[in-house]
Amino acid sequence: MKILQYYSSGAGNSGAFKKSFILLLFAVFIYTQPSSAQTVYKTPSGAKYHTATCRTVKNVSQAITLQQAVEMGLGPCKVCKPTVSYVSGSTNKRPQGQGQTVQCKGKTKAGTRCRHMTRIANGYCFQHQPG
Repeated sequence: MKILQYYSSGAGNSGAFKKSFILLLFAVFIYTQPSSAQTVYKTPSGAKYHTATCRTVKNVSQAITLQQAVEMGLGPCKVCKPTVSYVSGSTNKRPQGQGQTVQCKGKTKAGTRCRHMTRIANGYCFQHQPG
């Protein structure tokens, strides 16, 4: 605050410094705004969101905000790596673990029960996750 008082009191070269200081404050304000208004792109069949320069984004991609992407349960693309901001909502849709190990409830291609053991709460191993 002493810097602001110094420049606002008229000390030094006040005209040029005051303008540059106000521009600096404005720039800091703009860059610290929440990035939930950031535009990202969703492909019609994808489960990820992308930047405009990502190679997977085509003309058919839909422009949405980052907040909408998180609400839809989309995750960030691993190719273009869009900046992940901490917006309200969780993108982790995986079932949480449980204390004991159980045999997977899934069926193999042969029709027999899977032999993998799992601690995932829904009772399915990593290969038989529903969804």
